Amino acid sequence: WRASGERTCTRDPKAARRNSARQTLAMSVTAVSATTLSVLARPRAGTVVRKAALAPIASRVGVRAVPGPRARIVSPRRGEIAAREALPAPDVAPAVIAEVADGLEGGIQAIYLGCLLAILGFAGFIIVRQVLIRRELDDSAKKMGERIRAGNATAEEYFEMGSIMLRKKVFTQAVRNLKLAAQMWEGDKEDLAQIHNALGFGYLSTDKVDEAISEFNKAVELTPGYVTAWNNLGDALEQKKEFKGAIEAYEESLILSPGNKVATVRLDEIKRRQGRLGLLD
Repeated sequence: WRASGERTCTRDPKAARRNSARQTLAMSVTAVSATTLSVLARPRAGTVVRKAALAPIASRVGVRAVPGPRARIVSPRRGEIAAREALPAPDVAPAVIAEVADGLEGGIQAIYLGCLLAILGFAGFIIVRQVLIRRELDDSAKKMGERIRAGNATAEEYFEMGSIMLRKKVFTQAVRNLKLAAQMWEGDKEDLAQIHNALGFGYLSTDKVDEAISEFNKAVELTPGYVTAWNNLGDALEQKKEFKGAIEAYEESLILSPGNKVATVRLDEIKRRQGRLGLLD
């Protein structure tokens, strides 16, 4: 406006710049206010959002608060809480966890491998030992067989041959050689008792219980303190169901050897069974 009151189309440059700055500032304030409201309007877990809390903020920044839905409590689900608690600590790197797991797995595998090697080593030792024993027995049997076939074998050699056959579990040949040894024996009665005991064991292994009992009785008659023969006699009588005689044999064995586990176990078993049946005096 000029002093004469006439309008002109010429603008004041300073006034134009001030108006532009005001508009820019107003737009910036509006954008910031809208962003603030959007952040404040976003509910956090476990908080209550109300319209009354947003009204003073909206009035101060000059933005009208838009009414929203009814305020509600936003709480995390139980599954989410459990999942967050199950997560590893943020300072533990996945690479470290993987390395520890690999180490544990490697240790367990080493233990299993060590146990397997120990079992295989023990089994190999037993097999090698049995092979060596079998080879030694075969060599001894071969030598004894040659002397027996030559017809000049002694009673001791028959006894040794019978013992070898017992260890090889060739009971028929064992019995034949032991019978020849008993017939030809001219030595001590204690050694003869051992021959009768071995002969009784051969008979018992071929289910000839009566012949076994007869041989064991000969052994204990020759050597009354022969604990092994008493045990074998008790076993043979027990197999024949003559429990009274078996008890007497085991008791005699315990008198001679109180720490005899074989007689103790068998005697207790017989008495337990007889007591259950009411047959024990």
